[in-house]
Amino acid sequence: TSFLWEEAKHVEVFRRFLDEVAGVQEDLNHYHTESYRQIFYEALPGAMSRLLIEPSPVAQAEASVTYNMIVEGVLAETGYYGFYNTLERNHILPGLLQVTGKLKQDESRHIAYGVYLLSRLVAEHGQPVWLAIESRMNALLEPALGVINEIFAAYPEMPFGLDLDEFLNFALNQFQKRMDRIERAKSQTLQEVETIALEAL
Repeated sequence: TSFLWEEAKHVEVFRRFLDEVAGVQEDLNHYHTESYRQIFYEALPGAMSRLLIEPSPVAQAEASVTYNMIVEGVLAETGYYGFYNTLERNHILPGLLQVTGKLKQDESRHIAYGVYLLSRLVAEHGQPVWLAIESRMNALLEPALGVINEIFAAYPEMPFGLDLDEFLNFALNQFQKRMDRIERAKSQTLQEVETIALEAL
């Protein structure tokens, strides 16, 4: 799918940057903090693997929340927001700035798909799915914000004058916008969800 192709291209662009521009050879696992591991080593593979044996609406919803709403919608978007703004404000690495702009566009499409999928599941299957979404979103918010906090905590002085509160506020705003949008599906029919999605294209 185009979704998978785009994700592969994201990996490629950062791998090439690290290899060909930054010349990074070291193992980067030390950047995987406790909160990062909680999401990427436990919650994400657990939710995705579950689909192989239990592709129920609730399992689909929890997997989509984990990937589309938390990994992409909170962490990736916040990271790209900070990365893009840092490059732009400091007038550095124009090629990477352009690439990051394209990555942001890709993520927006992925997140929009996640909102659509979750809205469909809520409209079609009702309260059990909504409660699963709400529970999963709330459970993963703390470690998602923990990733941001732990990144800042690793630096005695944050480069480029980056501000922790700006990042946390951005992440929380993205989280709440998606929650509000998905919650509206509780009072929508499946047809209404489809119509809204088509109008947004």
